[in-house]
Amino acid sequence: MNQINLNLMVKTFLCLGFVLEGCSQTTLEDQIDDSALANDYEYVAPCAPCQTQASRTAINEGEDNWPTISSGELLKINSLTDYKYELATGAYHNSYWGVKPWWSKNGLDPWSEFPYWGDDYVAPNHRFERCVDDDIRWMCGYSYVVETPENYSEDKKYPLVIFLHGTIESNVGNFQFREGIRKSFFYSEDDPYVYAAPIKLEIDWDSKKISDVIENIKQNMNIDEKRIYLTGLSMGGRGTFIVAADLPDTFAAIMPLSPHHGPYSYVSLANKVKHIPIWMSHGKNDAISSYSMAQKMADSLEANGANIKFESPNSGHWGWESIYSKASNINWLLSWKLE
Repeated sequence: MNQINLNLMVKTFLCLGFVLEGCSQTTLEDQIDDSALANDYEYVAPCAPCQTQASRTAINEGEDNWPTISSGELLKINSLTDYKYELATGAYHNSYWGVKPWWSKNGLDPWSEFPYWGDDYVAPNHRFERCVDDDIRWMCGYSYVVETPENYSEDKKYPLVIFLHGTIESNVGNFQFREGIRKSFFYSEDDPYVYAAPIKLEIDWDSKKISDVIENIKQNMNIDEKRIYLTGLSMGGRGTFIVAADLPDTFAAIMPLSPHHGPYSYVSLANKVKHIPIWMSHGKNDAISSYSMAQKMADSLEANGANIKFESPNSGHWGWESIYSKASNINWLLSWKLE
């Protein structure tokens, strides 16, 4: 028996039992309304907010919704959030460590149209499909922030520095901390660069998503393809090794800081990144990320003939602002160029 006939029987029973006025017959309008009611309770399989399947190999060129680019401006780009990516081999989503999705909390949504959080936060207007399960938004492409250099000119090619943040979950304080990291970066007037910082929702960074971020930026800005650099801290430090190993011909140099040791060791990646100049730092007293693993990675890189600079200060899991603000460190990064 279909839902419409069942509803008609219920109406008829009510009319016979209570002799309500106006219940003498069922009109076509009643049937249409009942059908709509039935559809409201129809089961719909859950889907991700991003419903366009990302290509495994080709670059995903989404709808170009970049704002007008001005000098010294901070932009928020959501071009790639329409794409659904397959879970990369070795990657883990938040449920692996029992972390509940944080991005749907008020004031934390990373798909905001504006590059700030906290008191100035403006929630995005999603217009999600009825079937959307927001818990699986981690399958979607990265939302990211781009900072343009002062006196930006479309006639000039610029280096690109990609920053990978740490942590596996976020709050307003974490977003504000990332802003502090961004502002700490040394900028040279003689060698200005474009800064980009994606926001991940899964545990480890996904190389294909980063590749698409880079291509999305190149489609909209004049980037020197021989001068693209990657750096990150903690989970972003290990992510620097993971992404560079998967994209071996993309980065002129990398700078992993305090790389985290879990959920699996990154030491096995040494042979895949040995051809890339590496500047690494890890505090000897780090109680969050394994210093011994970082030392093993440095030893393995040296044994493989890599160009590796390894600093091990007597510090813990901090001090990144002082590293990024030091001119000699950023100038070292920018000094490398792909052949």
